[in-house]
Amino acid sequence: MSYNGHLVVDMDSHFREYEDVDRTYRDYIDPAYREPFERLSLAVARRRESGETTAVFMNPRAIIEPADEGRPLGLQDMFGLHRERPVRTKAEGRVRAQREPVRRDVHWDPSIRLEDMDRAGIDVSLMFPSHAASYCTLRDVGFESALHQAHHRYMSNYCSEAEGRLRWAAIATMRDVARTVEEITYWAESDDNLGGVLLSPACPNGRLLDNPDLHPIYERAQDLEIPILVHGGVLRPPYTAGAYELDDSSFLLRAFYQPWAGMTAVGAMIGGGVFDLFPRIKVGVFETSAGWMPWVMEQLDDGFESRPDAVPNLKQRPSEILGSQLFHAVEAGEKYIEHCVEELGEDVWLFATDYPHTGSPWPNGVQRIAERPELAESAKIKILGANAQRLCPRIKG
Repeated sequence: MSYNGHLVVDMDSHFREYEDVDRTYRDYIDPAYREPFERLSLAVARRRESGETTAVFMNPRAIIEPADEGRPLGLQDMFGLHRERPVRTKAEGRVRAQREPVRRDVHWDPSIRLEDMDRAGIDVSLMFPSHAASYCTLRDVGFESALHQAHHRYMSNYCSEAEGRLRWAAIATMRDVARTVEEITYWAESDDNLGGVLLSPACPNGRLLDNPDLHPIYERAQDLEIPILVHGGVLRPPYTAGAYELDDSSFLLRAFYQPWAGMTAVGAMIGGGVFDLFPRIKVGVFETSAGWMPWVMEQLDDGFESRPDAVPNLKQRPSEILGSQLFHAVEAGEKYIEHCVEELGEDVWLFATDYPHTGSPWPNGVQRIAERPELAESAKIKILGANAQRLCPRIKG
């Protein structure tokens, strides 16, 4: 109970499965997909031997699908040359000194993660994969699903000795809904450390999260009382608005891409009537910043009142869903957290650190919420953990 006797839950930390694909997948992959896995493993090994990146996405030299965000605004042809950039923290949006590195071993030694959580004053941490949701770009849907299943086996083992302090998210294979339903049913019934079901902010075929093809996932998550957790990443599949429209500008992509993805996901699920069709479903949205939420909810409320024919499944004002079915993460250094709480209430917001990624406020994230003088004590308690427990009833105090 790390905050004045109250539970602190980090609802968005990460596991870098691509740091060592052999450790993550080799012992857990379905033997039927051993051959494609060996090709992936070989590609990663050759990159590591040459000193190049082993990233599978989100990099101009990514192994599976490269993505470039290297064009500085105001300049034209760069010929692959990139200027040195200062270290910046996404949470604060300001230049800061480099923090001490997180040990690479954290991805296969959970004791290191638990030590870092203790140092940061975090009781429970829910982990997302870093790149694995983007395997939807593979041609072989079966191999995508096999990698997700192997990831689940690894994470279940990784969390097994942490006495409930480590939780993991099952990855939806959005191109194979039936298999996903089977997989989340198995793990929900087999592992109390399962924290929820990870969906990307849009479908691999470009459709949005109102897509009726996803309804069996929503229905099963509702029945199992596990939340849907929406989390994307900059320039990795499945792509959302801005991937091709911002001319490879890192400045704009880093500012707008993930918030746009969050707006799209929130708007599609609300407008598509997901919360009306599945009245007990709970959804959390992560890593899209939070300052846009009051404005977007105003726009959605106005649209519901002026054009109800455009959202035939929506039966309630969008803002009425907040804090009961829909939750959203804040980042500790965001400037407008108090405004978000004032406009939309205390019950919506979740604490997130993005540990161990670059830009994480670790180990000072809890402190940065606790020391905000304009936040009421009740809001701090809810943000730091109480709201997470309502979103994820498996997390106990």
